[in-house]
Amino acid sequence: MRKLNEVREAVSEAIERRAEEIVAMGDYVWKNPEPGYKEFKTAKYANDKLRALGLPLRENLAITGMRADLDSGRPGPTVALLGEMDSLIIPEHPECDKCTGAVHSCGHNSHITAMVGAAMALTDAGVKDDICGKIAFIGTPAEECIEIEWRNQLIAEGKVGALGGKPALIREGVFDDVDISIMNHIGGHDHYGSRDHNGFVCKTVTFHGRSCHAASPGSGVNAVHAATLAINALGMLNATFPDEARVHGIITSGGSVVNVIPNTAGLEYMLRAPTMEAVEKLSDSFDRAMRGAALALGASVDIRTTAGYMPLYNDQMLSDLLVKVVKENIPGNSGDFKPMGAFAKSSTDMGDISIIMPAVHCDIPGGGGRSHGVNYFIADKRKAYLNNAKILALMAVELLYGDAALGRSVAARREGKISIAEYIRRTDALTKSESFSEA
Repeated sequence: MRKLNEVREAVSEAIERRAEEIVAMGDYVWKNPEPGYKEFKTAKYANDKLRALGLPLRENLAITGMRADLDSGRPGPTVALLGEMDSLIIPEHPECDKCTGAVHSCGHNSHITAMVGAAMALTDAGVKDDICGKIAFIGTPAEECIEIEWRNQLIAEGKVGALGGKPALIREGVFDDVDISIMNHIGGHDHYGSRDHNGFVCKTVTFHGRSCHAASPGSGVNAVHAATLAINALGMLNATFPDEARVHGIITSGGSVVNVIPNTAGLEYMLRAPTMEAVEKLSDSFDRAMRGAALALGASVDIRTTAGYMPLYNDQMLSDLLVKVVKENIPGNSGDFKPMGAFAKSSTDMGDISIIMPAVHCDIPGGGGRSHGVNYFIADKRKAYLNNAKILALMAVELLYGDAALGRSVAARREGKISIAEYIRRTDALTKSESFSEA
């Protein structure tokens, strides 16, 4: 068995030998953005790369996900390195797909690239002879919770088990043998760290009125007015929500012609908070606002609540390991650990992983512009693709090197987490459909 420093050097050298290929992958995925559960070109590209490494590969997990394993053949923890694949839809972005409006305006093209790059480096460097346990490379679809109505239909048809890719993969058993999970997320900053995140549920709301000629509105019930009243009620309730909470939504429908009182109006909302107890309180407040608005206008309302993502709680030992790996192995970045604050009001389906096992969602540099904005871009390909891959690979090495002592210590922190069966029970309990009317 080689010394740890020799293994680190071998991994870093393997990244450099593959640098051109890794950067080409990042560029390819950037130029071929695909929203969640539609990442077919990205999945094929990644699968071809993983298959070429000689790793056993499972494909078509949660439609487009995959898993390849590097197994030492010796007992030890299983460490999962995750790579997100999906894009956003921002038709105004200058580099979006002109047909679909899809664009990687949150940098997920770098996430799948880093995961595959880490697989290349660890395989090329022959680390399986220096570790105990297993490294699972898991490509995860559909982290961005968009196109909710369509995803609900996928769930109804039994094609996926959840709105988000990681929850869907959990339900398919992909994480059953995983002990530790690591994922890096690039941003438009020049520092490293990890933050906890809000959890959320999704709401799909349909108000039902009664159409009539718009010149005689008293003969009907205006569903758009009911929806408008509900939106204003949420605005007034905002003062009662926790500081970390976020309640935001869109109008999905509201009539088709101007001289007919709208018979239906649709809303989609996300309700975010730092604990699921707080999310459930938001959900109750939201439902009261919808019911009250419908009652006031003489309309009826259907409310579908769907489990979104659990709050993310990063493991402290893994967060500390990120700092150690970057300081010791990423030249020129040892001083870039600036305080990011302990909490982000956004959400990620990495939260679902974090409540069943020790996990970390690392913020690293490489992006530019505004995340989820029309000016987002990959600002530094070395940081976004190559350093990203190196950090993932070396964190796995540190955890599993030798007899995997550090990995075993981190894996033991699973005690106190909930089981996968309990996780599924809790998320199932969040999903429900209800209808309310005067009658």
